[in-house]
Amino acid sequence: MAFGKFGKYYPDGIRIKPEDFDLPVALWQEFEAFREQAAFGRKLVYHSTVERLPIRADRTHLKYVFINLLQNAVKYSPPDGEVRVELYLRDGRPALEVWDDGIGIPPAELQELFSPFFRASNVGAVPGTGMGLAIVKKSARMLGANIEVESQPGEGSCFRILFPR
Repeated sequence: MAFGKFGKYYPDGIRIKPEDFDLPVALWQEFEAFREQAAFGRKLVYHSTVERLPIRADRTHLKYVFINLLQNAVKYSPPDGEVRVELYLRDGRPALEVWDDGIGIPPAELQELFSPFFRASNVGAVPGTGMGLAIVKKSARMLGANIEVESQPGEGSCFRILFPR
């Protein structure tokens, strides 16, 4: 999904198509659709402390961010692993976290993580193009969101998206 779409919208001239929708509802719908199609045996858990949160944003870019993070979390987690999604407010801003208990990312490679075609040195034979996180970064920027990453090799990763107020 991600690679083909990336070529269509990577140029800086892309248009944003904002619309009004409820963030928790939209994320839950995407999560449920993903879980039905792509869990691959992993346990997927969704938790939100936010019941309703009307926002104005581009749904397509929100989907690119969320689905790419979920795909990576599943891909780099062990077959019996768990992927957790949390939505909450942090200092009045919506925050979305995607946690996994997978292979983690070497600290020295975190600075290159969102570069197109970059793949961490510890991915081994796990297939991929190195485009997913580049898409996440571009789409998050289009949404006005910031990205934070916490990761330790062998202990998993947490990707946190902080949306604008």
